[in-house]
Amino acid sequence: MKITDHAAHTEKLYNLRAEDIHKWIDGYFDREGFDDFLRSGNRDGYNPYEHRQFRHCREALPELLREFSHLYTVDQITKVFECHIKDDYDNYIPSREDFTSGTFSEKYHESEAKETILTARELSRYFKGLYYGRNRQEKSGTGFRFRIVLPAVVSLLLFILTVFLLILPLFHDSLMKEKKLMIREISSVAVSVLDYYISLEKSGEMDMETAQLAAAAEIRKLRYGAEHDNYFWISDETPVMIVHPWRSDLEGQNLSDYRDTMNKSGKKLFVRSVALVKDEGGGFLEYLWQLEEGSQQVVSKLSFVQGVPHWNWIIGTGIYVHDVELEIARLSRKLILVIAVISALMVLIVLYMVMQSRSIEQNRKEAESGLVEAKERYRALVEASNEGYILILHGEKVFTNPTFQRMTGYGDKDLQDNDFFIGLFPSSPGNEQLQNHLDNLLLENPDNDEFEATLRCRSGSLLDVVIRISRIFLSEENGHIISFTTVSRDPISLFTESRPLEDPVLFLQEVRSSENPATVIRILNQLPQIIRSLLASKTSSSHIRRFITDLYDCSVSRIIELSMDDSPPVPFAFLSLGSSGRQEMTLFSDQDNALVFDSNSTGDQLEKERLYFLKLADRICSRLNQAGFPYCPGGIMAVNPAHCLSLKEWNERYKIWFSQADSISLLDLHVFFDMSCAWGEERLVNELKDSIESFSEGQEEFFAHFARNCLQYKSPLNTLGQLRSSERDGRVVINIKDCLIPLINFARLYALKNGIREVSTIRRLAILNEKGILNSKSHEEMIAAFEHLWQFRFSNQILSHGELRKVNDDMALKSVSPENRKALHKALTVISAAQSRLSYDFLGMDIR
Repeated sequence: MKITDHAAHTEKLYNLRAEDIHKWIDGYFDREGFDDFLRSGNRDGYNPYEHRQFRHCREALPELLREFSHLYTVDQITKVFECHIKDDYDNYIPSREDFTSGTFSEKYHESEAKETILTARELSRYFKGLYYGRNRQEKSGTGFRFRIVLPAVVSLLLFILTVFLLILPLFHDSLMKEKKLMIREISSVAVSVLDYYISLEKSGEMDMETAQLAAAAEIRKLRYGAEHDNYFWISDETPVMIVHPWRSDLEGQNLSDYRDTMNKSGKKLFVRSVALVKDEGGGFLEYLWQLEEGSQQVVSKLSFVQGVPHWNWIIGTGIYVHDVELEIARLSRKLILVIAVISALMVLIVLYMVMQSRSIEQNRKEAESGLVEAKERYRALVEASNEGYILILHGEKVFTNPTFQRMTGYGDKDLQDNDFFIGLFPSSPGNEQLQNHLDNLLLENPDNDEFEATLRCRSGSLLDVVIRISRIFLSEENGHIISFTTVSRDPISLFTESRPLEDPVLFLQEVRSSENPATVIRILNQLPQIIRSLLASKTSSSHIRRFITDLYDCSVSRIIELSMDDSPPVPFAFLSLGSSGRQEMTLFSDQDNALVFDSNSTGDQLEKERLYFLKLADRICSRLNQAGFPYCPGGIMAVNPAHCLSLKEWNERYKIWFSQADSISLLDLHVFFDMSCAWGEERLVNELKDSIESFSEGQEEFFAHFARNCLQYKSPLNTLGQLRSSERDGRVVINIKDCLIPLINFARLYALKNGIREVSTIRRLAILNEKGILNSKSHEEMIAAFEHLWQFRFSNQILSHGELRKVNDDMALKSVSPENRKALHKALTVISAAQSRLSYDFLGMDIR
């Protein structure tokens, strides 16, 4: 719904438009802010409406009351809010948990643009210009109406044909089958009478003549039907009539040429009966017969005859079946009436659609009159940018701006060349990942991304650029912008081989002294170049991990301090989880965090305290996202109400996880057991760890489940000692992160079992060695394997790939030198041994 529609609804219900409240709820998105839109679109997975999940839920009402309490009463604000949300979500008011769990998705609303803007088709057609050459002629109004009327008429005809050619014949056959079954079963009664007297003859109790006379007398008396007017007759195979209850004059006569005046069909019925019995032993006859004696009405009749071989007799009976035709006729009349009503309704619907098509056509023509100014506005916005742009719509390259043309020497005409991108981006190690993005882009299935590449200008010179692929929204349809920013390759001045760690320390000091969040974000955005330099100076992976984590923790602390406008209502701790908790972050680690606050409050007071910390967490998480640490795809963040809990609520959550020990609970424990205090009350974290020790003590069954869960990550070596590789984009690769996970899980499980509170994998392994759980040789081998794999991971992410905002842990085996391949194999052998020990210690079996 548009904002005006929401306002009209509340005006109708409460005589209150309150458009300012409706705009606040929807966080009105101005599509004319094109430059801001492009910059925002550079964020991976950017959705300009995602903020609505925080305003389209019941938790937003208190904030809305504070925002508009000086303009409206509490009752007015509440009514407008509830009406707006219920209109969008089928008379239901979601909670924030409904959005984070995926039960609901934020609604996309139509733009409230006051001026005519371009649709995707109009923008595409405009930018394609002279060189497009695929002009589509608009269909006439007559053609449009024909396309509506013809399918409706054909559908109606098919429906009528189906009813009269398929359904009614099937219904008729079904009724006839029931009639045949009935007289067959009734005939079996008469045959059983004859069989009885035949058995008396065979037993010698009666001679044949006496038995036949007695049997004929019994058959003569048999009647059935509602009025007992249906009978049986007997003839022999001559045919000579033996018994006929209603026509005694026929008894004893030869009926070979008999045609009764009542037999309106003209068939020699008794001759046909003999033939049917001789050929098949019996069967059905259908013919026309007078309904009643003296009546002129002729109707259908169905007879069944069956042979009695022992006496060479034929016994038969018949029933009228004209009621079947009557039932079919009655049903046909009803269907004709239904079809007539449906046809009338369809005519009305088609007429309505034709009228609507005329209205749409008129609106389209009115919209065209305002396109010239809108087109010039879009062209001015794009052409004035300092970045080069290529516009992609519907998988086709349709426009470049002057900046791109000056940068590369290519123009719009060059876009029509199918090999344009091949010439623009030469084959080089830095462009390996680029082709995959371009292929997905032309298939209209791209990822928002940012990476470095080298392009070849028309002159043949090479140019280093940062490429950003971002979505644009045009009338709820997707297009994509490829932007190009030139970069200079100055010698690295931040770090030298003689000062590999001096300047990183200065970065930490600069973060601590930052006076606003923007400075922290700016420093964090320089992290890729810092790590690139550290790797170039041969800094060990442990030092790099520690530096990233220290910079991250320092930044989190400073962002929290700068984000708090007032004192918190109760003490709290901001928790780092997962890789950040273990001090094992990469440049591309996403946010895994949570928040615990010390409160014994209940009810509204507890929710009021939680709301304060949710708002604080929202500011923290959004600033970390801007700094290059993206939101957690699984929603494990303090901004999620499910992970912003009091100490009591966290203890209850851990208790449930340990007691259930199902796959979901174990997955949560993998993340939430690796916990450290990034900022705040350290004692709250220690109390949580006390609870974890208490809940895990003596839980042998839980540890068995946890071990099985850890062993789901397969050993990186198969039973023959070969690498488990996979194929990605035509390359044989091995995922370094998947190789590290078994070692991380090993240290986590043994730490939990032995009450070790250290979080980092390195420290956990060291304490296991100190306690004698892990011998010195195994400890040294695991540490060496862990460091080797991390060195591979950093080198692969930073040096082998030019992407700056997307993790890639797939390492191409072809690019690994023989020496490094040997070191990799040795490290993976240690991991296989560790998994075998874990399986033996917790499950009592060796998986090797």
